Amino acid sequence: MTALTQTPRYPYWPITRGRRFALPSGARVALLVYLNIEHFPIDVPFPAHAIYPGTQHMVPDILNYGWRDYGNRVGIWRMMELLSGFGIRASVNLHSDVCREYPELIKAGEALKWDWNAQGRTSADILTSMSDDQVRAIVTETIDTIAQATGRRPRGWMGSHLAETATTPDILAEAGIQFISDYACDDQPFPMRVTKGDLLSMPYALECNDVPGVLGKGLTARDFADMLIDQFDEMYEEGATIPRVMPVSLHPFISGHAFRIRHLRRAFEHITGHDGVWLATCDDINAHFRATCSMEVAD
Repeated sequence: MTALTQTPRYPYWPITRGRRFALPSGARVALLVYLNIEHFPIDVPFPAHAIYPGTQHMVPDILNYGWRDYGNRVGIWRMMELLSGFGIRASVNLHSDVCREYPELIKAGEALKWDWNAQGRTSADILTSMSDDQVRAIVTETIDTIAQATGRRPRGWMGSHLAETATTPDILAEAGIQFISDYACDDQPFPMRVTKGDLLSMPYALECNDVPGVLGKGLTARDFADMLIDQFDEMYEEGATIPRVMPVSLHPFISGHAFRIRHLRRAFEHITGHDGVWLATCDDINAHFRATCSMEVAD
């Protein structure tokens, strides 16, 4: 028999095949809002997330650096007000250098009871070409820095650019990470194969995500909000029989602009206006899954 070339981290298990995942209080949809709070060093060329690619080769690239820095200076504060107004606690994919570079953001997020997921040190931490020892060192430093700044160790991880080596999930599980958001392949969480301990795959959004949506596809603020509403409406109907997690991934330097906030508000008004919606964080979903479902990987 020809060997399968799927990922070895999990088997193929379609969502229609008898899973036992249910949401609290019979909810149909769990709304999971990711905020990506990141640090882009000014002295490092960065080939992605550019509003104007023509200056990306420059160091420093003041044009794109300023555009990104707007997110931490202005956009994030708009998003804090927006989300807190709907009772939504963010799941933050955090570059650990933010703890040193922008400590006020950590303090404000703590006051809002946000969850912190580790995302490496900065945007320059692309793990794919690194050795196990290099990955292990970055994972350890990232976790320790966030733990020192927030008073608790992060339970989750999302790699910068969703980049991994073949052994990254094993290294994360060994380090005490309980879930990973690198695999945007399902509407429900599921356990993954690791060499030691266990690891949950947490739903993540690549479609309902402002980077590919706005930068990649050129969606307007209205289009992006309409897409979120359509995604929710369909998932809400499906959730009557098979509950779903609806992740939304936002970046303050994109979604934190005033004209986009107005339309995000419209989308969240629509979603939170329905019964049977669980406003959840990654930590909430991780704890609920572990309390109600098996962490054994299905064959």
